[in-house]
Amino acid sequence: MRRSISLFDSSRRLRSSLAPARLLQNRSVILALLILVISIALSILTPAFLSSRNLTFVITGMTYDLLLALGMTIVLLLWGIDLSVGSVLGLTAVVTTMLLQDGVSIPLAIGAGLGVSALCGATNGFFVAYLKIAPFIVTLGMMSVARGIATVLTSGYFVSGLPDAYKAIGQGRLFNVPYMVYFALVVVVILAFLLRNWRPLREAFYIGTNPEAARLAGIRVALITLGGYVFCSMMAGTAAIFMTSRLSMGFFQFGLGAELKAIAAAVIGGASLRGGTGSIFGATLAVFLLALINNGFVLLQGSPNAQNVIMGGILVIAIMIDAYRRRDLAED
Repeated sequence: MRRSISLFDSSRRLRSSLAPARLLQNRSVILALLILVISIALSILTPAFLSSRNLTFVITGMTYDLLLALGMTIVLLLWGIDLSVGSVLGLTAVVTTMLLQDGVSIPLAIGAGLGVSALCGATNGFFVAYLKIAPFIVTLGMMSVARGIATVLTSGYFVSGLPDAYKAIGQGRLFNVPYMVYFALVVVVILAFLLRNWRPLREAFYIGTNPEAARLAGIRVALITLGGYVFCSMMAGTAAIFMTSRLSMGFFQFGLGAELKAIAAAVIGGASLRGGTGSIFGATLAVFLLALINNGFVLLQGSPNAQNVIMGGILVIAIMIDAYRRRDLAED
């Protein structure tokens, strides 16, 4: 008898979770529906949208933003923010390509570039987690420092003459899909799994919700926060490796404005500027949605100024929805 009641309750909960109203409250479902609607609209308005060349272009171009958005999601989850990811990308690109230009081996150059990005993240994390300085101030300073160093190192010039083996990292394909797309998908799956099953990342939700309560509960708040900023910067560094190898050059302005795209994608995907929430798959869908909007403007020859207005409007709406949702939770 108890078994039949248990099965009945489980079946009822499953039907409730699959109800249309419940599904429409799910951020990922809404994003998926928006992606479907925009894809159908673009395929009707311009036949070039469904071409394999265009779709490959969209997926490849969103890879950089996806890596940055994943790192930003973790930082926002910890009730932080990182305004320096775009500059860290540019600095990593310059350091890596300059070393390659000087004849340094590819593994060593990549290791040095990622090491620089990790150092930037560790610096951000140390000042935020241990010295208790506001994340906005710390990462704003790092944004200026990293971009300034990249500018001084290159004097504003491009860095070219990269080895063919290095170019193959970003330009190589498997089944006509770039290697970096596979890499990004693997990162998404692993990070989503770890966020649910690895204790430090699960504790990040508690840290973002109430850092002081998490500290009193024995959670290593400072160490996990430091790790979150290091991970975020290393995602920017990884994006720099793929970007420079695909474009066959380094440039100090790579990643300019990328931090805003990363924040927008993370917030639209379900992260909150007040910490405690975040979704890896939501951020992935948000990046894809923004990439489709960008691609639509290119195909339809829309104004870049109007594109920025729409992007900004989407971000503002996402922040307003998050604020409204948090107010409802607080009232409950």
